[in-house]
Amino acid sequence: MFDRASPEVADAEVFALFRDLLAGLDLRPVTGDIGILMAAVRGLATTERRKSALLRHVWRPVRFKALLDRFAGRAPVPAGRVALLERLKAGSPAQLIEEAGTFVGLRGPDEIAARVEALVADAGTPPIRATEAALLYDLLGLEAPAAHALSHLRGITPMLPAIGPAVDRFAARLEALAARGVDVSTLAFEASHGRTALEYYDGFVFSFLGNGMPPVASGGRYDALTAVLGAGAFIPAVGGVIRPGLVARLKGAT
Repeated sequence: MFDRASPEVADAEVFALFRDLLAGLDLRPVTGDIGILMAAVRGLATTERRKSALLRHVWRPVRFKALLDRFAGRAPVPAGRVALLERLKAGSPAQLIEEAGTFVGLRGPDEIAARVEALVADAGTPPIRATEAALLYDLLGLEAPAAHALSHLRGITPMLPAIGPAVDRFAARLEALAARGVDVSTLAFEASHGRTALEYYDGFVFSFLGNGMPPVASGGRYDALTAVLGAGAFIPAVGGVIRPGLVARLKGAT
């Protein structure tokens, strides 16, 4: 569904359509909002390089947390990087490249030197502020009924103001869901939901889950993808998929 005027209403309409189509299959709906996490990262008081690295790995939870731990000063710098930084005290990147001998791989000397210089710059970057890191860890672990999650997010927004617009969109979505008969006081919300799915989701995400099987249905908002596919032309978009084989299996079991 493409809708410039009321994207949150479109989110609710798609979710309600899936709910109605899957009624009677005893599935558990779970929702999330990757846009809140992305807004939190963009609002961190750190370098653009570090924020870009975190955003690049939003959909890889293990890698994301490892980076956050390191950027927040909670994990040591990898030993190989420490050794490289020590060697750079006695020589330039060009000298190290020359000493290394034959090139292996596709990167040329300029690319390697640029990467080394980036590592040096990052080594001199202060850790992410403790309060911001704590809020980000809190957000990563947030799992609650949607209405309660909204209250929690409203509570931390003054300390992490960058998430304010995303939280406002979340609130508007809950209003639209409630208007379609969805009980947002019991609807599951997980701030990290959808982070291991396809990487084009960048906002609202949802799944309908059964016992002992992959998601029977899943979907979400993929606004950024429309800009890529449209060569810069952008329109808000939300959609999803129902896996008919799993639906058939559930119906056969009943």
